[in-house]
Amino acid sequence: MHDNEPLFMQKSSLSRPLLGLFLLILLGFNWGTGFSIARFATTNGVPPVGYSFWQSLGPAITIGSIALLRARSLKLNFSRAGFYFICGLTGIVIPNTTMYLAAPHLPAGIVAMIVNIVPIVAYPMALLAGLETFNWQRIGGILFALCGLVLIILPASSLPSAGMVPWALSTLITPVSFAACSIFVSRYRPADCDSLDLAAGMLAFSSLLLTPMVFFTHSFYGFHFPFTSPDWIVLLEIILSSIGYILYFQLIKVAGPVYFSMVDTIVVLTGLMWGYFIFGEHLNQWTASSVLMIVFALLLVTQQQRAATLSAIDAAHENNA
Repeated sequence: MHDNEPLFMQKSSLSRPLLGLFLLILLGFNWGTGFSIARFATTNGVPPVGYSFWQSLGPAITIGSIALLRARSLKLNFSRAGFYFICGLTGIVIPNTTMYLAAPHLPAGIVAMIVNIVPIVAYPMALLAGLETFNWQRIGGILFALCGLVLIILPASSLPSAGMVPWALSTLITPVSFAACSIFVSRYRPADCDSLDLAAGMLAFSSLLLTPMVFFTHSFYGFHFPFTSPDWIVLLEIILSSIGYILYFQLIKVAGPVYFSMVDTIVVLTGLMWGYFIFGEHLNQWTASSVLMIVFALLLVTQQQRAATLSAIDAAHENNA
């Protein structure tokens, strides 16, 4: 969900590299921490669908309140409702629920690595949709990522048990759904819909979509008083998710989409780090090789994305000169 407001095309948006780097690391650390939190919650009595519900409703209330405090009127009509519905379904309900269902069954670091191949998945989808041009460097990144995924799934000694392989495969639904959402937003986003509107609308509609799922599957998680450890963990992730959206908006404002394109690599490394410290997850020869390949693939794909974005900014300034 890259914001495409005029601020992106201002040179001043790239003039504060230290602040941009700080926000980038903070956002990547925030998002990367979420995988271990989800694993802890879903292995300590919080149903995955119920967890997904709170991670939609909590930030929806927070972001919606911020929008109202900024005296914004969140526009809603039939076409806008359809747009938010599809974004909420493909950008939150499907990917988050799939990820949280897999979280109790996979190492947190592996989940973080698979989920964050979104730029790699999005490129061929954007290519098919006519939103990107063919580039050999990005194709090379895709091939490296595929090799990395093969090293996770095929070797019998890669994952701790063979029963994890189906869960690893199912987790691929998450980056595919995120990528589909980004392509849909790029093509059909209303001209007067900024990122705050989009986030609030997506979260509100995803909460509505998850409500019947929670009750039909008897997965609602009720908080206890006084709070138990799982309660605090769910609340912590609601706070972190809300802060993550705010950091996202601020990073885009301060540093532009060039810096933002590097966040997935930091998220992967953070997810692996917390998996090691919290759950004692160790990389063997296969998973370590997979990490190197996928991180390298992300660098290949996003480096070309950064170069293309900078070229577009320079061309815009030349046209405005």
